[in-house]
Amino acid sequence: MTKALVVDDSRAMRMILSKTLAELGFSVVQAANGKEAMEIMHREGASFGLALVDWNMPEMSGLEFVVRRSKPAWSRE
Repeated sequence: MTKALVVDDSRAMRMILSKTLAELGFSVVQAANGKEAMEIMHREGASFGLALVDWNMPEMSGLEFVVRRSKPAWSRE
């Protein structure tokens, strides 16, 4: 089963997206912001086939998450 990461500071949006992805056959992991998503990815490795990321979040924005995620070894700068 392909894993999906849903990153959004809105709990309601995470629930809606997670439910939809689960119905499509994904195993879903949720994060409330980019910082939490980075911690999850460091813990679980590169095992996500899909990531849905909100743009505007506290702690670490979606853009900052994507930029950091694209660096080798997922830099924690």
